[in-house]
Amino acid sequence: MPRITVRRHGASASIPHVGVHNGTLQSDPTRTANRGWTPAVARRNAQFLQRVDFGMMEGIPYALTLTLPAKSMERVTPDLLHRLIDVMLKYLARRGMKHFHWVIEFTAKHMPHVHMTVWMSDTHQRWNPKTHQHETVDNDLVTVTGIVVGKWLDVTADCGIHTSGQSQDVQLLDGNAAWLSYVAKHTQRGVWHYQRALENMPSTWKENPGAMWGHSRKIPLTEDSVLPADLHAFHQFRRETRKWCCSQASRIADPKRRAKAIQQARRMNRCPIRELSVVRPISIWIPRTVSAAIIRGLRSRGYMIGRDVYEWVISEMDRLRATGDDPDRMRALQRTFAEMMRGVNIMAIVIPEIPLKDKLTLTVPEASALSGIPYKIVNAAVKNGNLAACYAGSSTVRIRRSDLDDWVAALPSDWC
Repeated sequence: MPRITVRRHGASASIPHVGVHNGTLQSDPTRTANRGWTPAVARRNAQFLQRVDFGMMEGIPYALTLTLPAKSMERVTPDLLHRLIDVMLKYLARRGMKHFHWVIEFTAKHMPHVHMTVWMSDTHQRWNPKTHQHETVDNDLVTVTGIVVGKWLDVTADCGIHTSGQSQDVQLLDGNAAWLSYVAKHTQRGVWHYQRALENMPSTWKENPGAMWGHSRKIPLTEDSVLPADLHAFHQFRRETRKWCCSQASRIADPKRRAKAIQQARRMNRCPIRELSVVRPISIWIPRTVSAAIIRGLRSRGYMIGRDVYEWVISEMDRLRATGDDPDRMRALQRTFAEMMRGVNIMAIVIPEIPLKDKLTLTVPEASALSGIPYKIVNAAVKNGNLAACYAGSSTVRIRRSDLDDWVAALPSDWC
């Protein structure tokens, strides 16, 4: 049965257990060995970014581009680049980094490079060998640029790779909208883009390139709203999102960019093979409020989405159970019902945004933000059993509001 998934910054519509692979239908696709940027890898990266909750993010975002010289291409193996990334992240963590997200792409000369976003705190502590004391340093653009570029040159030089500081780039992202624009540019690149194409990977990378993207575990995420839908609603949702993409593209000021964006939006659902066109999934960047408005409009026009599908399946099963007719149809409906119950928030139309202060259960980052207590302390209290937690039907650790209030009230006055 088709499903529509609504996220904070995006939405997708698909039919579970039916995939499109190399121009053919594939049922129950199996996960193969790592082969770099595949459609599944690009999709998981985009869907992760669409769940990010900016209201809970700490720190100031910076966009980093870390490159290596083409003459060192044969020496840069996947293990070496991942080790360089790991060293950089550990070093930045000691300089006030709160969160990070990175992707690996390739230049036209087959050289890998790293696009990274880091969220830095306003200040960090630095040891002064002259005074033998720690001093507070402001993390402004100049300081962060010096930290990033200086460390990158040092770690590459230690590996015998001599790169240039002018080839590295550090930019301050002004607010969440700027970061969304930045990540959307990279996530919209398909696996056929020259920076992600398999033929652009160095020969030493094609066997086992390792992870193509990564992130910190502390990035706060929102829950998905997964809604069952009938096939007609699935098709109409694709059409409505296509119309929205066309309208957004027509607002671009630059004539060349506008023409290209309109052309891409118009053909986003096109497929010359009818068997594939019927089941072709979509995944787009679209605000949650717009997705909710589209779903409400479709339901008002009689399309079955969310609770409507659930109630129809229940009533049809009751009718067949009472009459005893068509056992094959009864088994098909039972399979459909089992599929629906594997979804998330199956009874919801679209989960409304609830203010943090009104939530009855909180994730660890939310509890940290609401109480004003650092994340590490709240997380340690949960792990040590000092702060009660539950799972509330998912794998995400949640804290009851009442338990958080009791724990905060029991803290000593000099706990900080």
